[in-house]
Amino acid sequence: MKKILKIATWIGIAVWFVVVLGFVSSESNQVLCTRMDVILSDTILHRFVTRADVRNMLEEDDFQLQGYPLDEINTRQLESILEKNAYIKNAELSTDISGRLEVNVEQRIPLVRIMPYGKRGYYLDTEGEMLPLSDQYTPLILLASGNIPFPEENSKENKQLEEIFRFCTYLSEHPLWKEQIVQIYVNKSGEYELIPRVGAHHILMGGMEKWEIKLRNLELLYRQGLSRYGWNSYGTINLKYTNQVICTKR
Repeated sequence: MKKILKIATWIGIAVWFVVVLGFVSSESNQVLCTRMDVILSDTILHRFVTRADVRNMLEEDDFQLQGYPLDEINTRQLESILEKNAYIKNAELSTDISGRLEVNVEQRIPLVRIMPYGKRGYYLDTEGEMLPLSDQYTPLILLASGNIPFPEENSKENKQLEEIFRFCTYLSEHPLWKEQIVQIYVNKSGEYELIPRVGAHHILMGGMEKWEIKLRNLELLYRQGLSRYGWNSYGTINLKYTNQVICTKR
């Protein structure tokens, strides 16, 4: 008897949940969108997109939001519209029974600004995606300039861009180089030169082969040599040869 009573109780609870959920679902279908809250990630570090920009993107497509039933709002379609923007990595929309539409937008993070000869350039983000330059925001990030053609010209330049991306990723994650190296210059011979933040010298990298070893040698020079003889003692530091560092005095 107790077992039957227990089963009947659980069945009653299950039926009650179904009825309540059905009621809540029915009520939510009639709820109107009363407000839209836009939440942006990384707004302190990066401001490619503003809350006003997000609202304008949705309004330009003539979507009726505020004042309209929540069940008529296609959140997946709105997410797709926002994600077409080059600066937006991900967009997620959600609604609640209070009539609130929440728009969460994750911006892309610029890694390096690419400035080829005679062209306005573009950014590479931390995932290697190309981003156009922005008219409303210029991030203070690593600059790569010089003989860097646009990647669509041929596959060789695509390989060079991948090389630059990997190198810049390493610099951005290194405790010393992310602060010290501010610019990468590619000369007409296709060799790389580095411009430091501190010191009157410039650094000749040569090609990108074994660049981790080259930078390790440079770090040893910085910590054991320049700290002793002064940061402005040399005009050129040559890392082209893997097993040695050649310094030229100013």
